[in-house]
Amino acid sequence: MPGWGRRRILIPALVLALAAMAATARAQESERAVAEWVIRLGGSITPEGRAEPIRELEDLPPGDFQIVGIDLTGTLVVPEDLHHLSGLRRLKELFLPGPMWNEGAGSKRDSNDALAHLNTLLSLEKLHFSLHFLTNVNIQDKGLARLDSLTQLKELRLAQSKVTGSSLAPFVNLRSLDLSYSQVNDEGLQSLEGMKNLQRLLLQDTLVTDAGLRHLKDLTRLEELDLHGCRISGAGLAHLRGLTQLRKLNLLGATITDEGLDALSAMRGLQELNLYRSRVTNAGIEKLKSKKRLLSVDLRYTPVTRAGVNALRAVLPECHIVFLDSGGRAAAPAAGPKAPGKGDKAIADWVRRLGGTVKMSEGRVVSLSLAATAVTDSQLQALHGLSELRSLDLEGTEIGDLALRFVGRIPRLEELNLSHTSVSDAGLASFLNALRRLKLSHTNVRGVALGRLTTLEELDLSGAPVNDESAKQLAQLVNLRKLRLSYTDLTDAAYAGLKSLPRLEHLDLAGNDVGDKGLAEISSIASLTELNLSYGRLTDKGMEHLKPLQNLTWLELARTRVTDAGIASLTDLKNLAILNLDDTKVTDKSLEVLKPLPRLQDLRLDGATITDAGVETLCAMTSLKSLNLYHTLVSEKGYQRLRQALPGCQIVYDRNSALPARRRS
Repeated sequence: MPGWGRRRILIPALVLALAAMAATARAQESERAVAEWVIRLGGSITPEGRAEPIRELEDLPPGDFQIVGIDLTGTLVVPEDLHHLSGLRRLKELFLPGPMWNEGAGSKRDSNDALAHLNTLLSLEKLHFSLHFLTNVNIQDKGLARLDSLTQLKELRLAQSKVTGSSLAPFVNLRSLDLSYSQVNDEGLQSLEGMKNLQRLLLQDTLVTDAGLRHLKDLTRLEELDLHGCRISGAGLAHLRGLTQLRKLNLLGATITDEGLDALSAMRGLQELNLYRSRVTNAGIEKLKSKKRLLSVDLRYTPVTRAGVNALRAVLPECHIVFLDSGGRAAAPAAGPKAPGKGDKAIADWVRRLGGTVKMSEGRVVSLSLAATAVTDSQLQALHGLSELRSLDLEGTEIGDLALRFVGRIPRLEELNLSHTSVSDAGLASFLNALRRLKLSHTNVRGVALGRLTTLEELDLSGAPVNDESAKQLAQLVNLRKLRLSYTDLTDAAYAGLKSLPRLEHLDLAGNDVGDKGLAEISSIASLTELNLSYGRLTDKGMEHLKPLQNLTWLELARTRVTDAGIASLTDLKNLAILNLDDTKVTDKSLEVLKPLPRLQDLRLDGATITDAGVETLCAMTSLKSLNLYHTLVSEKGYQRLRQALPGCQIVYDRNSALPARRRS
């Protein structure tokens, strides 16, 4: 037939054209169908060329359109339905709900393989998984590995996920990465080394420590770094020295000190810094004065004082400083009295204007107290010219390590009281070796720098964070005669080092973890004359270790587990003059043991089980000058008998204190 051959050629071509048109139509329907599916779930879509998302079906544009953004946050989509999205070649932003990966407590769902539906989205730049009402989102490293083709991603949010970091390496183009509350660890951070364009990294409350921060040292484009809640110290912060583009740094809870802030020296553009609950003091924030662009700094619950904050504000008036003053002192002007002139008299007058006291000898200041005044670190520069100053009291002031740089220049200083200040071990490095008496009660001093102060004769560290390790420094202070370590963190393991102190006479260990083993070590310090073991764990068995301490004149055993059996070990302590047995379980029986002690003058039995049966024994203890029978079971008649027998003894007694509601209260 004429023309049949031509038609045989045209028909297949027409079929192919129609098929192509059908495929195009199906593709176009696919974009619209996906949009309708998302909106019916309660989500929103953003079509190309439009800024605002669409949440209603009637607002969808007519004709063809391409989806560039999808938000399914808050919907009940399930991971298996993500296949609907696999053909969206122009999709740039995708927000998925965290709860879709584990719907509720006890859920055993593991849909990590469903993430493979997203690996064809080669235009995707932003991928977010929302937070969960549970503690984690069940997205794991194996699921993240399914997305390794999405190398074009610029922003990835994996907060609360179970990701440890091992599958993050392919995402080398990331600008922002949020791993807050995830299980990322030090090893996982190695995967970030190739992310040279990273500008924002959030690691809040992760398992990252100092060791992991070395993997961040070459991410020099970082502008924001959140290490809130991570176990970070100055050693880890040192890895960040090269991150000079940082604008925002969160170190909340980090154990960094003043020295750790040296790592920030090159970060001249720093604008926001969080040092909440760090160990930074006034000396540390001195280093922040060079950060001229600093707009916000959080110093809550640090050892920083109001004086330090005022000094920082004076240099950076535009900086918002968040600070809680726990000093309890009324606000004082930042400037204070005018700086003194030269000479001891001028300095003495200045000290008095500050509210302090001065003692002078032959026109020279020899003793000075600024205790509880509003003196600041920098003001103490005035004291370095006092060449004859021997004693300085700064207790309860707002000074810190910065002040010690000036105090350390006073050449003949022998006695220094820094109790209830914010000084730390770092500040003690400025001290001269002439000190003989040093009070550091309730400071931040751990004791690691004390070994060099070998001239010390008296040292008070009560209430300071001294532990077994730092206490090793005390063994070098061979001239110590008086040592107060009450309410520190010491245990039995620390007391062996005290045996090397041949001149030690007074030892206060009240409120410490002193047990029988520790007491065995203390028994070797034959020079002891005063010993406080109150609130310790020692038992009657441990009391036997007190027998070698024949020079004891003062012994405190309040609220220990000592009973009559333990008191029997005190028989040979003939020099004992003061004995505190408050709130122990001793009874009248112990009084027979104590009666022969010829020098006993002060006996404290508050809360002990002493009755009228022991009154006659007490009457025979004629050396007593003070007797505490408060909260005992002695009657009014017994009390009157004691008053008659011991006229020179001051007796503390209240007949109503024996009532059950008051005894042991």
